[in-house]
Amino acid sequence: MKRIVVIGGGAAGMAAALSAARENPAAQVTILEGKERLGKKLLVTGNGRCNLSNRRIAPDCYHTGGKDRLAAFLEHMGPGSAEALFARWGLLCSADEAGRIYPYCRQASMVLDVLLLALCRAGIAAETNCTVTELVRRSGGFILKTEQGERFFADAVILTTGGRAAPKQGVTGVGYRLAKACGHSVLPLYPCLVPLRCAGGVFRGLKGIRAQAELTLRRGGRFWAAERGEVQFTDYGLSGIPAMQLSCFLGEKTPPDTEISVDFFPDWEKDAVEDLLRRRAEEHPRDTLEVLLLGLIHKRLLYAVMKSTGLERLSRTADTLSEREVAALAAALKDWRFPVEGPRSWDEAQVTGGGVPLAEVDEHLMSAYEKELYLAGEVLDVTGICGGYNLHWAWCSGALAGAAAAREEA
Repeated sequence: MKRIVVIGGGAAGMAAALSAARENPAAQVTILEGKERLGKKLLVTGNGRCNLSNRRIAPDCYHTGGKDRLAAFLEHMGPGSAEALFARWGLLCSADEAGRIYPYCRQASMVLDVLLLALCRAGIAAETNCTVTELVRRSGGFILKTEQGERFFADAVILTTGGRAAPKQGVTGVGYRLAKACGHSVLPLYPCLVPLRCAGGVFRGLKGIRAQAELTLRRGGRFWAAERGEVQFTDYGLSGIPAMQLSCFLGEKTPPDTEISVDFFPDWEKDAVEDLLRRRAEEHPRDTLEVLLLGLIHKRLLYAVMKSTGLERLSRTADTLSEREVAALAAALKDWRFPVEGPRSWDEAQVTGGGVPLAEVDEHLMSAYEKELYLAGEVLDVTGICGGYNLHWAWCSGALAGAAAAREEA
């Protein structure tokens, strides 16, 4: 009877255990989880609704140093494979217009309930409050030592400990240390899908305001990356999906010459915005600036942009605007820039950037350095954008590693 131990009871770990048990029903499969329960982080994903996957899976939806390797993995784990896994485990799902897959009931707790039931039905053992501190190769298998003084023996080990993001959910990053002890390297880690800290006191008065806009990262004045959607202004900078997506480009250290630009009219050319402002001023010359520009963007945002261009007296009338001032205001509405200080902390990050390079695992996610050691999920250098892509990688990489671990001869 083959003994398979899964280190980590998150999404990838549960998928790995279920896949191993299905591939080899005679195997003894055990999950070792450091926290008091399995799937703790899963409960807070997707604002409690749990965006499980996406029907539009592609390598371009991920950040990794191994795009070619990832493309090969995704061929084995396409969009339909995730939904097939959920159906096998008994979870009814549906997709929205953007292709995002959710549990039909829109409850993350139901996802966990279904997974726990599937584990029980498969006869998979789970040890909680059980933190693995040492993974040692011995002839014929592995010895796992825990913080609690226990020892486990395994013919195959699957490392699914997650990353460093969201430490309040029990994530410690222990998997990187275990991987290093087995010969792996770890690319620098950095928080991803996290709000951005920006310089400038203007943000204190804009907290809570949301606006449709395009955000553009620039480094040394040159284009770096851009994202469009609903932007949320905070007292420290920018949040919302566009800002969080851009956080994945920053890496371990934010270059000092990094700026972010807010474009409130991404579908308009600058000349068109300027013409709109000029036409309003000509049609209503005695209107104050406060009245003249109503209906464009949120009032507090508009006033902040005006102030940044020197238009501070809202009681001024439109006929006092010079051509230079109209042009400056139009330019600011199209390209309102701030220095980027960096991402927010690990506590607010949804996922970890960096990790074990994909070049260090084979096509079945087995370690290049230790036979019968498999790695899956966030511990690897794969970071998805918002929209269910990170959970898709967790489910599918876990399932691939679990099946491979069960097939290999002890």
